[in-house]
Amino acid sequence: MGRWGWRLFEGDQDLDVVLSISDDTLRIKTGQWDYRLSAMVHQSDMLAPPEAAAVYRTAEYAYELANVIVPYVRRKLDTGNLGERMFAASRARETDPDDLFQESKYRTIIMGALIMRAGARISAADLQHLRDLVPQINCTSRRTLLDDHGFRSPGRAQFLAALDHYQPGVARSFQEPSCFSCGKIEEDVGRKPLQCKKCKVATYCSKDCQRDQWREHRVSCIPPGQRRVLNV
Repeated sequence: MGRWGWRLFEGDQDLDVVLSISDDTLRIKTGQWDYRLSAMVHQSDMLAPPEAAAVYRTAEYAYELANVIVPYVRRKLDTGNLGERMFAASRARETDPDDLFQESKYRTIIMGALIMRAGARISAADLQHLRDLVPQINCTSRRTLLDDHGFRSPGRAQFLAALDHYQPGVARSFQEPSCFSCGKIEEDVGRKPLQCKKCKVATYCSKDCQRDQWREHRVSCIPPGQRRVLNV
């Protein structure tokens, strides 16, 4: 499928990385958990069966996600410092000389995002490492035919805003609307980001942010009825 959205966990690449982490790629077993890491972030998956997508949109599921699934994963990651050990295991694999597309470093980015999604503990040193990794990861502002790896710019902004607002014990949503320019969400600015009136996809927390990103966004600012492909 590729990418169906511009932000984290809105494409096959990110969800595949999450599944690889859950499938013991880091040699730390999580596959027997009642709720796997992917349960926190797979709600946007366009390949999900229609009946599953319908469940994800219900208030009952939103309650379960916030009050059962995410707290369960947080407890698992915090018990015995499992989250920090998984992060360290991912960091240890970042020096692979054959990793041309920085996939190992991007896996660490995703591991950090999962820890923040759960609101689990992450050290100040690991947060700084994530900041240091961001400029090393490929980032594009539009659809590419080849080598579509790493961030799209709204996803990078979303991730950096999550780092800026991280609080242990507080789950960080990567699903709710975030500003395509600064990455902030409603919890950060006190109001929900508003959709671009033309494309109905991009969201912004202010007119200033929308103006700042317009030169980049204008290329993909296409009304819904004029789109020819689902991938972005």
